[in-house]
Amino acid sequence: MKIRALFGGSVLALTLAAAVPACATTYTSDPNIVDFTNQVSSYATFSNYSDNPCCGTNAPSGTFTPTANELQTQGLRVYAGGPSNFGLDPSNNWILASFSSETRNILVFSNIDHAGASYDGYQYQIWGSNDQSTWTPLFDVTSVNGSGEPFTLGTSTGTAPFTVNNVQTPGFNPAGTVGYEATFSFLNAYQYYAFGSSTFATQQGNADQELSAVGTFNASVNGGVPESSTWAMMILGFLGVGFVAYRRKSAQSFRLA
Repeated sequence: MKIRALFGGSVLALTLAAAVPACATTYTSDPNIVDFTNQVSSYATFSNYSDNPCCGTNAPSGTFTPTANELQTQGLRVYAGGPSNFGLDPSNNWILASFSSETRNILVFSNIDHAGASYDGYQYQIWGSNDQSTWTPLFDVTSVNGSGEPFTLGTSTGTAPFTVNNVQTPGFNPAGTVGYEATFSFLNAYQYYAFGSSTFATQQGNADQELSAVGTFNASVNGGVPESSTWAMMILGFLGVGFVAYRRKSAQSFRLA
């Protein structure tokens, strides 16, 4: 975006980056789940899923709110999302993650139960809403890179995660293990996030996203996209630098005259 500031009859133009800069996804290989639960300030409550009892690692049916301790010791999962009764594509299945208030910074804890399958770490798409009526598409995976672990994101639509921890934490077991933690910072804040099967996972024959938790975090601490107040301070800083440069140029012109 461009900001034009008027100083003493002259116009100073400052060109800034877009409100949310495009950044490549950074990949980490941290097997310690505590490093990720320590980043979370609160967890969303899951709903609109079925527990489909299997393997003893599933959250109870109905609603489920993970905790840091639960993630560190059990890593229960929700899956078998249901049809949307809140206006989303009825051909997909959806798991709803609800926060107590709006947030645009989320950390997604996937549950991995198909180790070696490229889709499993990128098995979901994300939509956001503040009223469960009007929804905004935020992220979807259309391809994945790699012939074996660890896989990286190939192509996607919307806002890609700025980090992906593309290993499992702490490791694989047949019932599913937490892993591929991904951090997102969206342009707008939402209270409700709906997770459907990603386009890529559906194409691979596994339209069943499995999640262990979705948390919110402070982007200024975790390295995400700056908050709007931070942008305001940055803009003021740019204006200040521009004003000083203008004054110096004006003073130099006056001396030369």
